[in-house]
Amino acid sequence: MAWLKAIFVGLVLLIIVAVSGFFIWLAPVGAGYTAKVMCSRIFVSGLSSERALKEDVLADNNPMLSLITANIDLRHQTVSAHAFGFRTRIAVYRPNMGCTLTNPENATSMQNSSPVLRPIAPQPLMTAPVPPAVDRRQLNNILAAAMDEPELKPSRRTRAIVILYKGQVVAERYASGISVNTPLTGWSMTKSAFSAILGRMRMTGMLPPLNYPVSINEWDTQPDDPRAKITYDELLQMRSGLEFDESYWNPISDVVQMLFVAPSAAGLAVSKPLVATPGSEWQYSSGTTNVLSAAMRNLSRSIQQYQALPAELLFRPLGMNHAVVETDSDGYLVASSFMHATGREWAKLGQLYLQDGIWNGTRLLPEGWVTHATSPAPHAPNGMYGAHWWLKLPSDGQHPADTPAIPADAFFALGHDGQSLSVIPSKDLVIVRLGLTRKAKAFDLHKFVGGIAALFPEHQENADKQDEAQESRNTNK
Repeated sequence: MAWLKAIFVGLVLLIIVAVSGFFIWLAPVGAGYTAKVMCSRIFVSGLSSERALKEDVLADNNPMLSLITANIDLRHQTVSAHAFGFRTRIAVYRPNMGCTLTNPENATSMQNSSPVLRPIAPQPLMTAPVPPAVDRRQLNNILAAAMDEPELKPSRRTRAIVILYKGQVVAERYASGISVNTPLTGWSMTKSAFSAILGRMRMTGMLPPLNYPVSINEWDTQPDDPRAKITYDELLQMRSGLEFDESYWNPISDVVQMLFVAPSAAGLAVSKPLVATPGSEWQYSSGTTNVLSAAMRNLSRSIQQYQALPAELLFRPLGMNHAVVETDSDGYLVASSFMHATGREWAKLGQLYLQDGIWNGTRLLPEGWVTHATSPAPHAPNGMYGAHWWLKLPSDGQHPADTPAIPADAFFALGHDGQSLSVIPSKDLVIVRLGLTRKAKAFDLHKFVGGIAALFPEHQENADKQDEAQESRNTNK
């Protein structure tokens, strides 16, 4: 009977460890994630509370999230979440700032500290028919397949598709309950938007040259802190050398703690130690973008000016009147992950980069900024990353031979759950796809982008150059 007793004691201890682990590690993450995501989807995107819970929180996600209870306060525009009455987190909505995750005792003061931002005049995009050279039936088939579900149980969940050709909307599709005016999360596409905001800061003289050391108080005040030598460019190119765990499956990883537990995303990011010499290695890290956010705060005259940077430097000149970047509890913009914008507004970001930083005839980004952003960063594997823009899809090389090729000059903003912004200068194309896709095989972005690109003609300048090259070859025969 001794062995039965030992098994029983072992099971009891295992249960105690599991329960303790849930309340210590999983519960605060689950409550924070549930409150933040539901708040943003309900009060920023305008989705129903039922849809926000069933799709955005629970669908194809960690089953432990079903143990979290959420409470929506429509009057005060908050969402609180807890695990069996413990580890309560609350997300507070504020106009122009979206939702901020905090603790219950801070909710009231946060609601009373909403900054006032000037209204942004919209700049509607022009629409145009699909060019005659494009096979309209094939294009419609690609779009229909992207909006369709591959299985009986939804797993693709495409919510918005926008295609710009020569700066005009030639095709778009929206899921039920989503419209042209629905702001949708970009997750890590936010990083590419902050590349543009930093470019605007450089254009206006707020940002020093990229080879200058970044301005971080915690590093600058420590004698001989080696982190104080990290440059803006090393951060933009993901070569900071800072320790950072980007594992989304792990509740105690840096990225999960930074986004859903820590009061300051920027504070957690700047606290990380060096694990490599700055500039010597490439490592994708959401923390680096929030280090840049902390530097942006130091370069601003006030917290009000800092929090208004996205609106004043990017959203206003592009007429993005639905876009918002959310902050953490300490007031820092969560530059790695928390921007929302409509499908057309995300497309405007891509169009700005396609046009080399020029918008309506005015240069918004410094000359060479786009070229630098879309040039391979040193040490980036297979040249897949530039300066806060992807130059190749992470899935490249993992497709059948008959998969349509994506033009070599394409570059991308990519985000969690299948968000993508594809810019293809040689085709004059910008392609936005937003959704909620957590199963890797539910949506093939490479096939989607490559299939659309194959239907559109080459940019005329490129075609002329090819004709000239062919004539030169014929003459020299």
